Amino acid sequence: MYYSPCHAGCTSINHTEPSTGKQVYSGCGCVVGNVSWGEEGSALTGKCSSSCHHMPVFLSLFFVTICFTFLSSIPAVTATLRCVPDSQRSFGLGIQWIVVRALGSVPGPIAFGSVIDISCILWQDQCGDQGSCYIYHNSAMSQYTLAAGIIFKLLGTIFFLVASVLYQPPPESPQSSCETTDQGTEHMSDLPIKDLPDDGVIVNVHARL
Repeated sequence: MYYSPCHAGCTSINHTEPSTGKQVYSGCGCVVGNVSWGEEGSALTGKCSSSCHHMPVFLSLFFVTICFTFLSSIPAVTATLRCVPDSQRSFGLGIQWIVVRALGSVPGPIAFGSVIDISCILWQDQCGDQGSCYIYHNSAMSQYTLAAGIIFKLLGTIFFLVASVLYQPPPESPQSSCETTDQGTEHMSDLPIKDLPDDGVIVNVHARL
């Protein structure tokens, strides 16, 4: 792949393909042709076409990975609620999401961005400063991205295993006010009840007329 026909050493335009409209250059000194037939090197405008023969396998594995990623979110929240006392559940969830944002959402794009930048072949030059990337090495990018994803998944699995090993149940929380009220009502029901008079009328003798 060359940046322009001039970089490939092409001298003339051979023809234009009617189906795609791309120009075919001939006499390209930097492009190796069929030496035995005495053919000159030729070049075609545009990027080299790439095809992925394992796309169905990749999509299947990607779907399974996404499913397991989102299925672990609810158990993680449940584990957090079980590891803290009842009175500190809101505080525990807040700390959990602070850690998730600080260790995941902030450095995640930076880490994957650096992995993508490593696979760049041709950078844009803007007055001596490095600009955006023109061309990426697709196979290298896929390998680096897969390796980074596997490493992060392994780290997450290790953290979950360490948390399960070091788990200690929280101390029993004090009884709630509702339970205390219910128990107080039960004790009051055990008190003796005075017999009512036969006529069923209760008179307050201390009341003034």
